[in-house]
Amino acid sequence: MQVSPLPGPFGVAVTGIDLATDMSEATIRALIGLLHEHQIIALPGQRLSNADYVKFGHFWGQPLTYPFQPDRHADFPELIRIGNPTSTPMRYRDGAIHWHSDGTYEEVPASVTMLYAVEAPKVGSETLFASTVMAYDALPEATKRRIDGMTALHCLSGAPELPGEKISFFPEATARHGIHKHPLVARHPVTGRKALLPSGTAFGVKGLDGEEGRALIAELRAHITQPQFVTRYKVDAGAILLWDNYQTMHTATPVEYSDDDGKRRLLYRISTRGIPALCQPARSAN
Repeated sequence: MQVSPLPGPFGVAVTGIDLATDMSEATIRALIGLLHEHQIIALPGQRLSNADYVKFGHFWGQPLTYPFQPDRHADFPELIRIGNPTSTPMRYRDGAIHWHSDGTYEEVPASVTMLYAVEAPKVGSETLFASTVMAYDALPEATKRRIDGMTALHCLSGAPELPGEKISFFPEATARHGIHKHPLVARHPVTGRKALLPSGTAFGVKGLDGEEGRALIAELRAHITQPQFVTRYKVDAGAILLWDNYQTMHTATPVEYSDDDGKRRLLYRISTRGIPALCQPARSAN
């Protein structure tokens, strides 16, 4: 197993392993440790069946079942299909081009998300990641004291937009999920490190009036997504990309919707809740 840094302030690529033949406890433990240390890890050069990929996903927590039936794999409900066919309705195009952590609009957010690329366009379709841990560490001590212990209010599509963002709003989905509360500063359940959690769904802060709460959320989102905290990665065919939602926010970038060779995109996403069974929770997080 060889580990090399990704271009940017965090993240690593891991080569020299073949998950199709090696999902041993030692290998999985090593990968879990690398993810918690480096926040995102890329595993290029993999060739997994759907069953093998789902097996790999189960090592990272409890895989979620996506509620939107057309994007869910018929035989493996843990798999979410992400593609760019020209038949995609305009309403559902580029819906992830805004900074967010997965599942913060639910009572229990996602812990780990992974993408496995079956096809990838030759140009474009990068994912950007911002380190919410590095961003928290860089805050002035006075700001840390102010926001530690605050509770953010979350709902789907609720966050104030940053320049260049377009947060899609689907009223029926927002109503279905409702409003949930999460700490504005969250402690990682395994490492114990603190990170910011405004995500792409926080619309206010408990105890602050509406405008003051939204202003604080907007300020923190802008702080987290500064270039010094951002890493970019393109998932090529055969690569698996994993990120730790406790430590990062991410955004998609525009992709061309095409059925042509060299432009098609087919990814399978798995998101999990909880910590891996091979981990022990941080004592300070209990």
